[in-house]
This record gives sequence, structure tokens and C-alpha cells, in this order.
Amino acid sequence: MIFLQKYKKVSYISSTGKFIQVYIADTFGKRFLGLMGKKEGEYGLMLVRCNSIHTMFMRYNLDALFLDENNTILTIKRCIRPFSIVPPVRGAVKVVEFPSELHALAFLEVGTRVNFHENYD
Repeated sequence: MIFLQKYKKVSYISSTGKFIQVYIADTFGKRFLGLMGKKEGEYGLMLVRCNSIHTMFMRYNLDALFLDENNTILTIKRCIRPFSIVPPVRGAVKVVEFPSELHALAFLEVGTRVNFHENYD
């Protein structure tokens, strides 16, 4: 995706073995824009220093993981519809969003630690 080329990224391997690029939104502007107006694809977005999200102007449903500083899952939200607001999650410092159609959060549970892998490109 052209809009994400300058973002840092990590890799996530889902419970079903799917390899997914996760782009990192680490500034206010990147976090605010998030995936608004973007086409659905096989990628995710990690919002750093974030504990709540909105889906204003989204084109598709999202699944989201709310993580603490150790990448332990505090809350899982599935099928968040466009034009929704998810209130702050206590203790969350990161939110990772995926298009719901990816089923990237299948078999995950609260309390599970999520691993991300560095990209070497």
C-alpha cells in the first residue's frame, strides 16, 4: 500500500499460520488517520500509545487487540462497524487493528501474549 510505505512495520503470524504485515502508527497524525478511507487488505495497523479507537470514515469492519506494555491481550473487539467508537481500555498502551475478513484474531484469548517479529527489508 502506497500510503504505508514510510511506516515502520513488524510481522505477525496468526494462530492459523497466516503471515500479516503490521504497520506502526507512532505519531499523532498516523494514529488519528489510522485506516480511515483505506481499502481492505491483508495487513494490520498498530497504534502505539493508544487505548481507544474510532472507525469514522472506515469502509469495512475491524477486529482489534488492546495490548499492555508486554503485548499481553487485555481486550479483544471483533467486527467493529464503521462509524463506531471503542472507549478507552484500562492498561492498554497499544491497539492492533485488522480487517475482520482476515480472521487474524482467531483462537486468541484475553491474557495471551502476542509476538511480533522484526522485518528485515
